[in-house]
Amino acid sequence: MNTWLVGLIVDVDDTEMMVYYLVSATDLEHAEAGVLEMGRTWWPSLKREDDRHRWEYETGVVWFNSIILLDDVENSILRGLKFLNAWTVTGSTDAPVLRDEWGNDWRDITR
Repeated sequence: MNTWLVGLIVDVDDTEMMVYYLVSATDLEHAEAGVLEMGRTWWPSLKREDDRHRWEYETGVVWFNSIILLDDVENSILRGLKFLNAWTVTGSTDAPVLRDEWGNDWRDITR
C-alpha cells in the first residue's frame, strides 16, 4: 500500500477551508477513485458534479485540490502527529470502499 496526502477545498456559505486526509491504496488510480467517492458523497443530495473534481450540494461545494504521494518517512511523521484522518481504499476503481483505521465506512462517518 502507498499513502497519499489528499487536499480538498470545502466552501460553505462563501467560506473556503482546506481539508486534508491521508489516503492509502494499492496505486494512484485507486487513491484517486477513493477521493472521487469522497467528493461525490461528502453530503447527502449531490446536485451536480463537474469534470470529476468539483461537487455541488445544497450545503456547499467540494473541490478535489491535490494528491501527493508520501514516502515512508513523510507518512510516518504525518500519522504520528495524529491530526489527519487516515482512510484506506479497497474494492475496484468503479466501486471504491473507504474505511478509516478502525474499520468505519466513509459514508457512515460523513453523513
